[in-house]
Amino acid sequence: MIGLALGDETPETYRTLQNNLEKSGFRQSEPSFRWTRDVEGVKVIVEFLCETKQEDFGRIFRPKGENAGSRLGAFNVRGAQLARDDFVEREIEGERLDGAGRSKVRVRVANVLPYTVLKIFSFQDRHENKDAYDLVFTLLNHEHGPRAAGAAAAGSAVASHEHVNEALALLAERFADADQDGPSAYALFLADPEDQDERARLRQEAVATVREFLAGVGGD
Repeated sequence: MIGLALGDETPETYRTLQNNLEKSGFRQSEPSFRWTRDVEGVKVIVEFLCETKQEDFGRIFRPKGENAGSRLGAFNVRGAQLARDDFVEREIEGERLDGAGRSKVRVRVANVLPYTVLKIFSFQDRHENKDAYDLVFTLLNHEHGPRAAGAAAAGSAVASHEHVNEALALLAERFADADQDGPSAYALFLADPEDQDERARLRQEAVATVREFLAGVGGD
């Protein structure tokens, strides 16, 4: 799954994206900000995120305009714009989905703090188990571990943004202990529903990971 944050609310941008997706063989699925395509037996999912005052958070934004392409929308989530100010660049190369050969591009990827903010707000707004999994997996597998991820987040260029304090408080609340919905969602995504022991282990893993990350943020 690939999440793309859109910083442009103009109808032309959305129309161009829709055209490019359709030319590349993607089809819209539900929810409507999600587009999918099978690539060599693998289901590729692209989700569009935005942050706009033109729509309530947790709802789908579609720009108004003659050429907007009414089928394409983006999930309006707090913190989407933070990735513009704190990101890492990665160079990737692969076969183009339109069959036009190989191509190499540099892409901007949200750094650990914007990513964490986006994921906990997304989990709050749509409550998908995968959001909890993505969040814990990223912190757990950060270079040198979740405490180092927290230290990196504390030094972020967006650390003082109002969304960050709100997001970190929400993160602490939703992963406070194994009975909260954050650890439960993480465990449900990974474990067999009948394997209670594994689910309990995963819930504790999620709690410990988030605690380490928050300790790193606080400089403990």
